[in-house]
Amino acid sequence: MLQTGKFVLADLEHCGKISMPKQGSIEKLVFTDKHGVELTVLVIDNGLMTITILPDRGMEIGDILVAGAKISWDRSYGYLVHPQHINLEERGGTGWLDGFYSASATIGPEQFGSPGEGYTLHGTGSYSIASPQSVFITYDEEALRIEGTVLCRGYTQIPAFEKQISILTRWNSSILLREENTINVSDIDQTLDDGLHIQLSGSFLHGGGRYVLPVAQRNMHLRDGAPAEEDPLHIPALAKGPEPIRCYQYVPEPVSGLESIEEIKPYVSKFNRPKSVTAEMIVNEDFSAAGIVIRPLDCFPRSLIAKEIAESFMFSFEPCRTRPNRMSQKHIDGEAFVLSPSASAFTQCIIGFSTNKSTIIGLQNSITNFNSH
Repeated sequence: MLQTGKFVLADLEHCGKISMPKQGSIEKLVFTDKHGVELTVLVIDNGLMTITILPDRGMEIGDILVAGAKISWDRSYGYLVHPQHINLEERGGTGWLDGFYSASATIGPEQFGSPGEGYTLHGTGSYSIASPQSVFITYDEEALRIEGTVLCRGYTQIPAFEKQISILTRWNSSILLREENTINVSDIDQTLDDGLHIQLSGSFLHGGGRYVLPVAQRNMHLRDGAPAEEDPLHIPALAKGPEPIRCYQYVPEPVSGLESIEEIKPYVSKFNRPKSVTAEMIVNEDFSAAGIVIRPLDCFPRSLIAKEIAESFMFSFEPCRTRPNRMSQKHIDGEAFVLSPSASAFTQCIIGFSTNKSTIIGLQNSITNFNSH
């Protein structure tokens, strides 16, 4: 008989850890930030991978652990702050750094890129709260899904966007699929400029590694006057000491053959008939562990990576809708994506981790063979 079930947020009050099929579990925790304000933290375990979901921070993924090892960046809970204490206009539009904690943070929906013109660097989605009544978890014999609806905070008293968010993962898998349906809830046209800031920079990379990207190195644009590198794809070992932040933007090429890779096939098959798909990977020196990001290019046709070894060991992927320029420049260049009132835009993105050599080599071959397509 098929095992199915559903939990709403209220079901998890004072229940402790609740067992689910396939050695999975769910638990609701309450974290008190440095201002004394409580945030809800959902701990979801699929039997192999544990993720934390932050309803008070745009349904973001806070941490990702696989077999107990953290494969997202090692930020302490001291960074986690409730949005009500964050002023996005502080420090020339860099107030978004307060509370910047998540393994997969929301960027946009109003702006991604250079601060200015009344916008902050990362938009307001990460600083918006999911309606508690909208958050629920469903499961069956194959997978579990977490869903919630976020009315985006916006820059005025009347929000412009609502996000309906879903996160799906199969039992005993180290991969998840995040889906977002963003709706213009205002009565005027709105520019939608969204994406994700994904941190797959755990201890598996402490000995060094590299990015595997579907783009020629000559087409990777080093931003913000950072010092040039001989090899932009190289990740130095942590023991070699600090490295300044370097951000590269680029247009990823389509990647084929992903449906033949068994570990990711069940997730790729859920893509909503895209015109083309791209994949990016970050892998350690001996190709024994890798972080993976895959999405349809009609969702997020641009990419950015950010690399830094400083207070935080940061190696991110940022699939995004436009280049990270000022909003006026995006309109001049014809990149801006506009939603009319009540219209919506649907995005999908696979985020994962693998220690399967066949998966890692198969992905490398698919990604680096983009020139032959």
